[in-house]
Amino acid sequence: MSGNTRNDGDITHDPGERISWTNRPPISLRMDTDADDNIVKETDSARRESLIVDTAEEKRRRMETGCLHCHTQRYVNAFYEQYDNLLILYNEKFARPGQAIFNSLLAQGLLTDTQFDEEIEWTWFYLWHHEGRRARHRASMMAPDYTHWHGMFEVAERFYMELIPQARELIAEGLAHGGAEAAAASRVSKVVEGILARPEHAWFEQGAEEQTRLIREQMEDRYGQ
Repeated sequence: MSGNTRNDGDITHDPGERISWTNRPPISLRMDTDADDNIVKETDSARRESLIVDTAEEKRRRMETGCLHCHTQRYVNAFYEQYDNLLILYNEKFARPGQAIFNSLLAQGLLTDTQFDEEIEWTWFYLWHHEGRRARHRASMMAPDYTHWHGMFEVAERFYMELIPQARELIAEGLAHGGAEAAAASRVSKVVEGILARPEHAWFEQGAEEQTRLIREQMEDRYGQ
C-alpha cells in the first residue's frame, strides 16, 4: 500500500512513516517524531516544536495517499474523526486517570516494588494492555464489535468495577493502619475522589437514572424496542 500513483510508487515497509498514533503504551501518543524517529514527549510547546522532524499530520497525509485510491476524502475524514475521538475518549476518561491512580499508589508506598504481586497491578495491566489496546487497535481497523463490546465496554467495566474498588480497598487499609501510612492513603484518596468528581465520572457516584431513561426512550423511538 505504500507505493502508489500519488507518491510516484515510493515503496517503504516501515508503517511508522504513515501511522499518526501509537497505541502500544498505556496512553496513546501522537506520532510526532524527532531526527532519530523517537516519539517527542516534550510538553513545552516551543521546545516540542523544535524537536519534531516528522509530524503526525505529515504521516497521516502519507497514509491518505493510499486511502484515497479507493475511498473518497469525505470517507477518509470521517474515519479519522471517529478514530481520533475514540482515542481521546480512552485517553482522557480511562487511561490518564488509571495511570494517575496507579502512580499515586506507587508513589505513596501503598504498593510494593515487586511487580504483579498485588491484584490491582493485574487489573491496571489488563485495562490498558488487553482491553485498552484491543479497543484502540480495532478502532484503527474499523472493527466495531472489538472496539466497543470487546473493547471500551470492558475498559469501562475494568475501571469502575475493579480498579476503583481495589484502589479504595488499599486506601481503607492504609487509613486503618494510622500514622504515616494513613497520611499516604489520604493523599491517594484525594487523587481517586478528584477523578470521580469529574463530570464524565459523576454518574458512578450519583447514579444515572435520568440518563438511562432518556437513552431508553431514544432506543425505543429509533428501533421500536
